[in-house]
Amino acid sequence: MMNLKAEGVYVALSELLRFGYMPKNFNIRPNGAVLSKLSGRHSSGMRGRGMDFSEMKQYVQGDDTRNIDWKATRRTGKPYIRVYNEEKDRNVWLVISQMNTMFFGSKERMKSVSAAHVAALMAFKALETGDRVGAVVYNNDDVKFFKATSSKNNVAQIMTEIERQNRLLKATNSNNHTVKLSEALKTLSALAKHDDLVVLIGDGRAIDEESARQITRINAHNDVIGVLVYDPMEEEIFPSSSLFLTDGAETTDLNSADKSFQKRYKERRQSIKSRFRYLSRKNAMPVVTINTHYPVLEQLYEQLSLGRGVK
Repeated sequence: MMNLKAEGVYVALSELLRFGYMPKNFNIRPNGAVLSKLSGRHSSGMRGRGMDFSEMKQYVQGDDTRNIDWKATRRTGKPYIRVYNEEKDRNVWLVISQMNTMFFGSKERMKSVSAAHVAALMAFKALETGDRVGAVVYNNDDVKFFKATSSKNNVAQIMTEIERQNRLLKATNSNNHTVKLSEALKTLSALAKHDDLVVLIGDGRAIDEESARQITRINAHNDVIGVLVYDPMEEEIFPSSSLFLTDGAETTDLNSADKSFQKRYKERRQSIKSRFRYLSRKNAMPVVTINTHYPVLEQLYEQLSLGRGVK
């Protein structure tokens, strides 16, 4: 990281809990079609809240004929319809990466900190709208599950775990295993039954073939939103024969001007983007992009505005 602000290196629990008191003028569950920013002009439909069966009643003029129960109608000889009530709450599952690749930032904050901010804002927004919040917080070595509840205390526990895993990050971490996400998603696919909302928050590097299969499986009966966190320096790394990267304690000297290094780097970045773009299009999955240089709340408002939907 280069010239990174000290408060952007690690996140504090108090910092995350403060998001609960901020106005959150974005919609965690967009109504109707939304547009994925990563996939360009590609419309993605969201299911929204589901409907619970309430009762059976005889059809009267003006009732929605789409709700006619044909079995009951044939059995009684009179038209009957099924009456539904909108479900009052939903499970919102936050899947938050605190992997080693998230420990990078060039100006304002680390990707790991931006991801924590996204998780806090979406968790508190879900509570405000009457939804239940569950979570999967994972890094390269560990994964923690939190059941979905409407309890503020549960959200505080999720934020506490995010802070714990965030504080374990450092430049010298060398474990690059990504299997934890696929394991977590396999368990989550059994928990997210129908019309739940699953929010994947990370930099996309943990998604392998098995993770992609699990995402497709979950998306078959639920809504999935991708939140892709990136740092602008990742898009085009600064060319230098001696580029110093540091976490404030450890320093690495990198020759980023080397043409072979630049070629490999660009290919790697393109591969990550292509994988995410393919997942988005295959599953009609909207993707929100979060730039580490700007406040997360502003970006969520821009892309998930209550009046505009995802851009």
